[in-house]
Amino acid sequence: MIRGRFRQQQWHVRQEAILDALEQLFAERGVSGVTMDDLAEAVGISKATLYQHFASKDAMLAHLLTAHYERFVEWLESTAGQPPVERLCATMRYLMSRQMVALREVMAMGREQVLPVFHSDAALLAQHTRTLRLLTEIVRQGQADGSIAADLAPQAVIGAMWALTNLSAQQSPGAQALPDALDETAYAEQMLLLFARSLRPAS
Repeated sequence: MIRGRFRQQQWHVRQEAILDALEQLFAERGVSGVTMDDLAEAVGISKATLYQHFASKDAMLAHLLTAHYERFVEWLESTAGQPPVERLCATMRYLMSRQMVALREVMAMGREQVLPVFHSDAALLAQHTRTLRLLTEIVRQGQADGSIAADLAPQAVIGAMWALTNLSAQQSPGAQALPDALDETAYAEQMLLLFARSLRPAS
């Protein structure tokens, strides 16, 4: 019995190490730049051992994203006392943080690459759907109190959040050569300002 618990603990520790390494490699190389060989080498295990934990990179990614969404939903619910526009801007800050590197990388992928990951895992799809519903509720609350334009579709607002979050993570090539070029932090703040102003009702 003790041996069984020890092996189970080892299994859990190794799985966490795999997911930690996966996220680190995504941050360095992007989703498409990471192979199962790279991951096995980073963790210090054989590829055969890696496949004992996850059948594919997509399965691994789905597991990692589900954990991210669970934390994201918990965080989003903790902001319930803030005004809607502030909540949405705070959400963008959260998405820009290193906590959400894997999610940002996935959302930047092409639709044909992303959909199989989400549709292959019921838990991930459920968490994604729950997140979209929560964000939709925030937009509608802002429309009800007049802080967000009533003619903006929640789907479009959420889409703009994802898009601007991805843009904030990487400026256009050559942007630093422009006059008065912004550093990474200032650029992200400008994305937030642009987003917040776009929500306002027309005066």
